[in-house]
Amino acid sequence: MWRKLIRGIAAPAVALAMLLTGPAHPARANADGISSPIVDAALIGWAIYRSGSATPEQIVEFVRIVTGALGDLENEVKDHIDGLEAKEVLSHASLVRKEMLNYHNMRDNEITVEVFAMAVARYAENAYHKYGAVGRKAKDQIGLGAQVLYPVNLAVRTDIDWTGGLDEFDADYRRLNQRIVADLEPTCTRVSDPEPIPGRIYVRHECTAANGETAVAIDHKVGDTWHSGPVNLDNLKLEAAKNSSWAAARHILAGQGQ
Repeated sequence: MWRKLIRGIAAPAVALAMLLTGPAHPARANADGISSPIVDAALIGWAIYRSGSATPEQIVEFVRIVTGALGDLENEVKDHIDGLEAKEVLSHASLVRKEMLNYHNMRDNEITVEVFAMAVARYAENAYHKYGAVGRKAKDQIGLGAQVLYPVNLAVRTDIDWTGGLDEFDADYRRLNQRIVADLEPTCTRVSDPEPIPGRIYVRHECTAANGETAVAIDHKVGDTWHSGPVNLDNLKLEAAKNSSWAAARHILAGQGQ
């Protein structure tokens, strides 16, 4: 009853904030890749969980970022989903995006929002278990879906004061991101000039992310003068993985102090 009363008090404030700021914007291309809004969604959801409550402003911001991130994810992978397991996880993520668009109304109905919270928890756990059973590309796609499903679970259940077991979900989320960092690091090659010139360095570096996207950078030095480079391989890996769960996992763990 107390949980329902608290939500009833906050709901008009959330609805008003949504009205004043307008509906969630449709997904659009992100120069920093889909990992950037996924990280934003993850850290806001985690911050809500850690604080033990959510302000109306946080809820509005979270809904906007989550629905945008999931929309970007759908657009990025819909034409090259790798296998049935990834398809299932990404279908669940799509369902969550559609439900979150109406969250400010849903949260005013105790039964509806609790059913939704239970469904999101199942989807997140399913993604966690599916991750270990697939290959590299499918791992990456499942990881991206899970990286949003877990924060939705943490934030929604915190928002409705239904927090039993959330510490275990948070621990699973942390473990999953750690596995992603270990499993899906981009691979890099280094090719030197086949006909080197004395006093000149020319090396081409190329890194390939788990989703197949690449980033290239050149070390070019003549005498004491760098014309490009020296290349920072860690930054090059992050550039290659800007649409990959690996870059998202790196930033999420850093944002959580891991």
